[in-house]
Amino acid sequence: MALQQTVTLLGVAAPERLHDCYAIYMPLTREEYAVIQDFSVLYSGGLDSCAVPLIIGANTTGKIELLTFMHQYGTFFNEWSKKHTPELQRVLGERVQHHLVDLTEVWNEVGAKQFIKDAIKYRGHWVGCLGCQESMATHLIIHSLERRIANAFICSSVGGEYAAMSMAVTREKNAEFYARYGIRYNAPLLDLGISKPEERAVLAQHDIEAGWGVRRSHQGFQPICVLGFQHALDIVFDWHTTYPPDRVASFLDAKFEIMDLIIRRTLEYRGVDPDRAIEETRAIYAAEEAEIAAIRSRQAAG
Repeated sequence: MALQQTVTLLGVAAPERLHDCYAIYMPLTREEYAVIQDFSVLYSGGLDSCAVPLIIGANTTGKIELLTFMHQYGTFFNEWSKKHTPELQRVLGERVQHHLVDLTEVWNEVGAKQFIKDAIKYRGHWVGCLGCQESMATHLIIHSLERRIANAFICSSVGGEYAAMSMAVTREKNAEFYARYGIRYNAPLLDLGISKPEERAVLAQHDIEAGWGVRRSHQGFQPICVLGFQHALDIVFDWHTTYPPDRVASFLDAKFEIMDLIIRRTLEYRGVDPDRAIEETRAIYAAEEAEIAAIRSRQAAG
């Protein structure tokens, strides 16, 4: 991990180019999560995505932006994602804001319109769900840059790391991509090793219903995506496809080029200077990274 010692913040050297220090996915501890300011969440409204703001927000005081996405290719009950918002606001305050966003236009450009070509090229149906998630990432980065939010969280849970959206190569590639924009990318439930029973306990502590379901699936508070039924065998029988890391990485690299163009174009269309937004978000990232580095230095010193 290359650390170019050029800037000193809070007494700790910080890298000149932030994506250099974050080219590899870096898990955070509870103490390290506590230093962050604002954060955005890829939020469905279900168990995992409710647990994340409750756990991380308990030790932070900044904005909490929850983004739920729908599309025209088969998402239903999209309004269900709003059910838990009042309860999260009851616990964490009005700093919690929920946004329901139509993903269709961006997903068409990132890959929905060429799903068959991508499935043939990368030899897998997984390009559908992964392309959808990267379209969400495009929106999330735009949303975060507009608000100078330097943290973006996904809600991948323990036991689901096999999925194309959650596997190690995807997290590492996404961490590098987000860092280009001065945004830290993490999966708190995986970082902290929080199990489904522990997630349910967190919600129960605040009198928030987790929903109904079996094993890792919990329904009643999140939209239902038709494309997601491809994961039914895993949920019921623990059977799932193996995703080739090399092809996943190649797919992501190709999509990142498209996403870069969309992010800059959209910000400019909305009257936001992309370079200024990135610079100001990076400054927040760097200050937080310096605090995290200080924590690790103290721990290493014993």
